[in-house]
Amino acid sequence: MDLELDDIILLPCQNREDAERITTQYIRLVTRFQHDFCETLAERAQMAYKLIDSTLFLEHSTTILSHILHGHALVTTNENDSNLLIPYTILIYAGKEDPRWMKYIVSDARQNKQNRLFRKILQEITTDSYKLMGVSVVLAFEMCKVSRLRAADLDAITPNFLNHLLDVVETMVDDADESFSYDIIQLLLVFNEQFLMASKGEPSNKLLDVLENRIGTTNTFSANLIFMLNRSDDACVKLLILKLLYGIFTRPSLYEYFYTNDLYVLVDVMLREVCNLGNEREAAALRDAYLRVLRPLLINTQLRRAPYKQNEIHSTLCAMITPQSYVKIDPNTSRLVERILEEWWETICKQPMAPLLGVDVKGPLLATSLPGTNAQVVRSPSPYPMMRTSTSTSSNTSSTDSSPSSPTTTIQTPTDEHTPHNNNNNTSSSSNNNDKQPSADLVLCA
Repeated sequence: MDLELDDIILLPCQNREDAERITTQYIRLVTRFQHDFCETLAERAQMAYKLIDSTLFLEHSTTILSHILHGHALVTTNENDSNLLIPYTILIYAGKEDPRWMKYIVSDARQNKQNRLFRKILQEITTDSYKLMGVSVVLAFEMCKVSRLRAADLDAITPNFLNHLLDVVETMVDDADESFSYDIIQLLLVFNEQFLMASKGEPSNKLLDVLENRIGTTNTFSANLIFMLNRSDDACVKLLILKLLYGIFTRPSLYEYFYTNDLYVLVDVMLREVCNLGNEREAAALRDAYLRVLRPLLINTQLRRAPYKQNEIHSTLCAMITPQSYVKIDPNTSRLVERILEEWWETICKQPMAPLLGVDVKGPLLATSLPGTNAQVVRSPSPYPMMRTSTSTSSNTSSTDSSPSSPTTTIQTPTDEHTPHNNNNNTSSSSNNNDKQPSADLVLCA
């Protein structure tokens, strides 16, 4: 079939009508023989990139994408749902190739402040067609990753729909092909990001509300979260996972959502990652994200009562902020580490700040003054906007932080632990956390 497809995309194209006609011929031919030549994900990707990499697409990209959207993806017929597989697949890989194309698709799909394609996909995700549900989940993820959902679209993500996705994940516990389960989890993660952006700092979050009522019934989901954090090479996915973990570990009703053994694995992952990440800007932002999650993980969860690798955690944290001639200490990292040491190592573990290294991490670490004068710590804003917090110039690090008001493209993490709650199953609630929770500005990954 490759030769037939090559012949189609090499047809002469003089105007918009020609581009639309050739695109329709391409899609119809692939759809006709998809059960013979496009059964696997790799085969569908090859088919999509044959069109995307063609001169035809490069010269008429917006025309072709708009025609696929309105002439194929948004068309509702009584025919077999498999007719949507090829149009959806082309839209997915076009967005992966260039996020600007996915932003164009989202913009072109909007009508009356609603994303028609997104709302149509939400209905198709609940169908019994395994393949259609799979491509629908991925397409919804790619759209949510590059754009902010409007209020009407967020309202379409109901608790019943979230419960349906979680149920699907739980039913696939013994499935050999785990990629579909991971795709659904990624969609739930980006939904969490959308809820955070819409919350404007309020603790309301539909996904966390659903998880509150499913403690003990989403074990596959919770275990796969940590597995994906451990194995994923995608920094965006890791950030999305860390944002959800932060929300879980700072909501009193979810302090003990994970099994203790899962928390031990999470500690191992964090210790490895904070040591292995480089000094690039994105790596530093990811390291800071791990540290932001580590603090409530150690303070609020079962690890408060069932400690794990305390000395290793302490020595790793101290090493991160110990001055070295060849390593520049990031002020944001220093502040985050110092706060963990103060609130966990000193308050909970009842240990002096840094006996292993013989240094006082409370003191200034980045002195700029001359010898014999009082050292001043220089704090500069984070160069990466993913988690930017306000800075301090005091030589004594404060245990309270505040973040600047977020622009329209950023959101603040929930501050549920601001409000004291008594959890009967968790004696380690926020009684010792009366200080303000540091808020972090988060943005979409794309």
